[in-house]
Amino acid sequence: MLQRVSTPSHADLVEAFGPDTGHLPDAEAVGSTADDWPAVLDALGRSGWPTSPDVAAAPDTDENPTLAVHPLPTVQVNFFPSWGYVAFDIDLRELVDQHSTDAVLAVIALVGRSTGKPVVLMHEGGGSESAVLAYDPSTDEHRLLRERP
Repeated sequence: MLQRVSTPSHADLVEAFGPDTGHLPDAEAVGSTADDWPAVLDALGRSGWPTSPDVAAAPDTDENPTLAVHPLPTVQVNFFPSWGYVAFDIDLRELVDQHSTDAVLAVIALVGRSTGKPVVLMHEGGGSESAVLAYDPSTDEHRLLRERP
């Protein structure tokens, strides 16, 4: 049975990834293309979250292959505008409590809302079949995808 939650708990999200799956889960807006990046960059710019480099410079993918976004000073989300679709990763080691987990969930929701596409968070290098969490912009909900025992 799939667990449906609008805000997964820190403990449930960390447990869903398991202990030996890598520290840098990948995320993507499903079905996105390079054409979706302007909406994402605009939303990130309006978010007020610090970025490095400045979000206005991010479309220059030759010089800025990675855009680091900090929804909290201790949480970094890395976006990859040069990949041809909306992709980013997080560091599970930075998810130390519910506050940091909520910050990452807010970034995932921002990407989904700005593209109008579902966003999945997957095991590092695992592809969409390893998705652990999905965000659906039509319902504005995050959902853990792992099976419950």
